[in-house]
Order: sequence, then structure tokens, then C-alpha cells
Amino acid sequence: MLLLLVFIALAQARVRTFNITELIVPQVVPPGQAEVEIECRYDANFTLVNWFKGLNEFFRYKPGAAPSTKSFPVIGVGRVELIHCGPTACRLRLGSLTEDASGFYKCDIERDIAPYMYNTRSAYMQVYRHQHRQPVIEGLAEEFAEDEEMHAYCRGAPDAEIRWYINGREDQNMRGSPSLKRNASRLIFSGIPPIVTVQCAEMRYGNLTGSKEMKAKWKDHGTRDERPQEQQRNDAENIKAYTVFVLLSVLLSLKTIL
Repeated sequence: MLLLLVFIALAQARVRTFNITELIVPQVVPPGQAEVEIECRYDANFTLVNWFKGLNEFFRYKPGAAPSTKSFPVIGVGRVELIHCGPTACRLRLGSLTEDASGFYKCDIERDIAPYMYNTRSAYMQVYRHQHRQPVIEGLAEEFAEDEEMHAYCRGAPDAEIRWYINGREDQNMRGSPSLKRNASRLIFSGIPPIVTVQCAEMRYGNLTGSKEMKAKWKDHGTRDERPQEQQRNDAENIKAYTVFVLLSVLLSLKTIL
């Protein structure tokens, strides 16, 4: 009788299915979500469970081993936490996700002793990067003249250090201040028409996390002659002399005709 029961148990073990019944992996991880849970459910007399991202193994569960679980680093996943692995399922939490965590996630189950068996299932997960909100510059006028006050306000993140740049160069006197104040000068406006670029930058731990720039024009462009005074006088005298010459030529022509 005992031999019969052993035989029946062995027969049942041989005919038992060896399947992954369900693989739970979110298809989309929206911006701002930093962690997800994944789960592999199975009906199998296995000896090993493996998790892969692409070709890279990042978690292993081997009942009876010491330790029975082991995790490995993988690109895009900053943290792999065990929730539960047992006879019917293995559930993990993946944290500190980046956009590089996107890819195929695969669960393998294996029986590495006779009778050898193997099964696998995979699913794709798309992780969207959190879009950083850019700072906003407010209050900057469109035009400035000599000695007019240039004033602007940078509305940035509360935990960021604000830095101001004029034509790409930092105004260190304004570092850390959300407000920019300085007198306009023709020297900082360049090009045709003369333009100045004002940029607000958000910094965290010395790294740039966002920036916004605006441009303003020189108010007197097109109405003021920016050439040196001596050149302006010479040009005026030349024009005057040319005008006198033209008038004399016209008078001489008329006299000859008459």
C-alpha cells in the first residue's frame, strides 16, 4: 500500500503542469511615478525563478538556497525590493525609475533537476520621464534706454538656487535672488538691432535643472546716430559741400542756355 501511494505521488509530480499562469507588469509608467510592482505567478514544481530586463538578470529566487533571493543592478532601476516570493508567485517592487527602465521584463521558471523543465513569459514596460517645470521670467520690459532700471522676476522652484545671466555671463551680485535689478547701458546691447539677453537659471547642487531667457531691445535704435561726433560733422560738411556744388552746376547750366 505504501509503495502504491509513493507511486501515485510520483506520477502526480510528473504530470503536474509547469506553467507561468500570469505576468503582471504595468504597460505604462506615467511621468512623476518613481516605483512600480511586478509579479510572476506560476503553477510549477520549480527550483529557480529569474527576473530579467532585456538580457540582464536583476533578481533570482532559489528555494532552499542561503540566501534564497539575490538582486543585481540594472540600468534605469535604482532599487529592487522583495515583497514576497513563494510556491505560487514572486512579487517585487522596482523603485527610483528613470526613462532607461523602459524595456522588456521577463520571468523565467526552471527545474534544473530531472525531469528538467523550463517556462518563460515577458511583457514590455514604458517609463516616461518626469518633465521638469521650467522657470518663468516676469516683469522684463521690451525696450530700455540709457540708465533705465532693468527689472525682472524669476518664478522658479522653491528649493532651487536662482542665477541670472546677461548675454551668457552671470551677474554674480544677483546670485540667489529671485529679482534682477540693474541700470541699462548701451554697452550690454549688441547687434543690429541692439539686443540684450536676460536668462534665469535654476541650479541644484551645482547642476543646471532648468532655465528661461527673454530678450529686450535698445529703445533709441533707429532714432539716434551712434557714430562718433567727428564723423557725423565730417559727413554733414561733405553733404553741404556737395549740395552747394550741385546748385552751382545747375545755375551755370541755366546761364549757358539763356
